[in-house]
Amino acid sequence: MLPLLRTSDGGEVGLPAVTIKPAEVKLVDIGASAPQLAGKYGSAVLRYRSVASRGLYASVMIQDPGYAIAFHIDGGEQPQNFEGTTREGIWWLPNETAADHLVLTNQGRSVIQFELSLYDRAGREFKQHLTIGPSQTTRYSVRQIVRAAHLSGSYGGIKIRAGIHAGSLDSVHFIFDEQAGFSALLKMFDYDSRATIAQRDHAGTGTWTLRAPMLALSQPDPVLAFPNNTVLQPEMFIRNTTGKEVIVRLRFNWRSQSATGKGLGPTIKLGPFETRLIDISMLQDDKILPKEANWTSVVLTTKGLPDEVMAVAASYDKTLRYGTQTPFSDQLSFKWEGSRWEYDTEHDSIITAGNGGIRPSLAAFTIAYNEGKERYELEQMLQPDEQMWIDVGQLIREQVPDKNGKVLPVDLSSGSYELRDLTSVNGRLFEGKVIYDKTYGHVAYGCGGPCCYNMPYLTYNPLGVPFLGTSGNGVDTSDNCGGNPIPVSSSFYYNWNTANHAIATVDYRGTHTGELAGQQARTHLAKSTKFMADIAARCKLAILSVPLMSVILRYTQGA
Repeated sequence: MLPLLRTSDGGEVGLPAVTIKPAEVKLVDIGASAPQLAGKYGSAVLRYRSVASRGLYASVMIQDPGYAIAFHIDGGEQPQNFEGTTREGIWWLPNETAADHLVLTNQGRSVIQFELSLYDRAGREFKQHLTIGPSQTTRYSVRQIVRAAHLSGSYGGIKIRAGIHAGSLDSVHFIFDEQAGFSALLKMFDYDSRATIAQRDHAGTGTWTLRAPMLALSQPDPVLAFPNNTVLQPEMFIRNTTGKEVIVRLRFNWRSQSATGKGLGPTIKLGPFETRLIDISMLQDDKILPKEANWTSVVLTTKGLPDEVMAVAASYDKTLRYGTQTPFSDQLSFKWEGSRWEYDTEHDSIITAGNGGIRPSLAAFTIAYNEGKERYELEQMLQPDEQMWIDVGQLIREQVPDKNGKVLPVDLSSGSYELRDLTSVNGRLFEGKVIYDKTYGHVAYGCGGPCCYNMPYLTYNPLGVPFLGTSGNGVDTSDNCGGNPIPVSSSFYYNWNTANHAIATVDYRGTHTGELAGQQARTHLAKSTKFMADIAARCKLAILSVPLMSVILRYTQGA
């Protein structure tokens, strides 16, 4: 893998090549590798060779030493067919001293002209026409734009629209307050007006769904080691990205130290481009969520089209010193490749996997360590909306055996992880992870990367069928994270046929019967519409480009 840094003006600085073993995690310290760039900013680009398009997972950790400020930013590809899409976000200025950076990167080789629109909470718009050159990175202060535009309130919406080369334009938005020891990443999303419910309804419910898996509630989990009597203020910002009214429904799946449960939240009508603040602590006061609950996942549904609604969630105390976040996503997958987890005297990691489907799923959780050579494996049957909850530090401290009786080394401090749905071919798992710092009270959110299927192929091609005998055939595929071949025959049942039934016939499962000796008949396999739609919705080619500081790398190809 060849990493390089791009400065804000598009200049490039190459870094030494890095070799990453299967399931291994490596860190590239950008400050140490390129000290001449101290005080500057830009983006990081990773070029690599792999048998799988998503054989590499990368993320960035931006940290301010000595302060409770840290941002986890996932690497992303440069989509080639994103014309007509917009970048959507939410801005939030929680106090008068918080600073913010809206960072835009042009990953391509062409000048991009774009519109930057900011909206107040009621949907009133202020628009600017801007330009960014090839490979350049630029940053803006939302606070300054809000003041200049005389927009009211402390939160609202962001829209970035490029006429052409939209897939080359990436963005991140974060806020921080060094005095308060506060930082938050306001994750942005792509809005594709061409997307349909069928393409993005991964659970098969007929409704588009967003999930936030790890919202901390008013009474923080003791494992986070916040000071006694710390009270969090959990909040959600929900934004309508369109010029029409939308209706949003909320539900919750909460957990305390001793129990789990469900709660039905409010139904919300949002006006055009409106952003609404939902005070989750009031739902606890109203007993929709119990006071003693520490965490909840949030499920947001709308009967509108995908991306017409977006949301971010945050949970901090009144000083902003202690707290955490959880982003929303509509992604479900049969396999997730996770990034680096940490555990030592001052850090710990909590990882969750949830069932976003409508039927039970057997979830497999694997920790890879010792350069990916060793594996620790757990399995849990999950009912719909149920989550497995994994405290990595607890597994190490208490020497908890895995399904094979194996325990993790007591001196283990980091590694990678994988989540897999062992029940469903299409996969119905969502995931989340937090790493918390006991010194500064900061909890950084980090997520894994969803794997997706490559194009399917016949298990046997050609297939020999004896006269008046039978031979079975199937359909296999591989995943773009470099995993082993996967049987997906059940997704293609009732789609089999032969060109000449007088020579050979085939049943709905792919069992062929020879009808005429010494002849050849071609098998026809029609596409399974749902399976192919899943591939189209989830798979993209990977050319990673990320805003900078330190890069965490994970090679996901199997040994």
